[in-house]
Amino acid sequence: MLKKSRIVKCDECRGDCCDGLVLEIEKPRTKEDYEDVRWYLYHERTHVYIDKDGDWMAEMDLPCIHRSGRGGRCKIYNKRPPMCRDGTHSECELNFDDVKVRFRTVGEYDAWLRKRRSR
Repeated sequence: MLKKSRIVKCDECRGDCCDGLVLEIEKPRTKEDYEDVRWYLYHERTHVYIDKDGDWMAEMDLPCIHRSGRGGRCKIYNKRPPMCRDGTHSECELNFDDVKVRFRTVGEYDAWLRKRRSR
């Protein structure tokens, strides 16, 4: 991971980690697998990226239902799930650039595939 120059601490943030989900997906190996990546990108507010370790991730912009409208704070902070409780600012995506390539649209993905095939 590439560390950014200034570390953003949790109490300085508006809860960006509560804005969506990131799930690891299988690395495509077959033509059908590559088509499956396109399927993710057909969904609104869904992106796919490859991290610096070569892992493929689906990122969905789906805010948590327990996020406060004012300031983005958690309404169930004392009862938040372990995934939220165990996260630290040292692991926060605001503090580390772990994305090798990101696809926001099918067009970006197709351009990347064409470029890759031409090599």
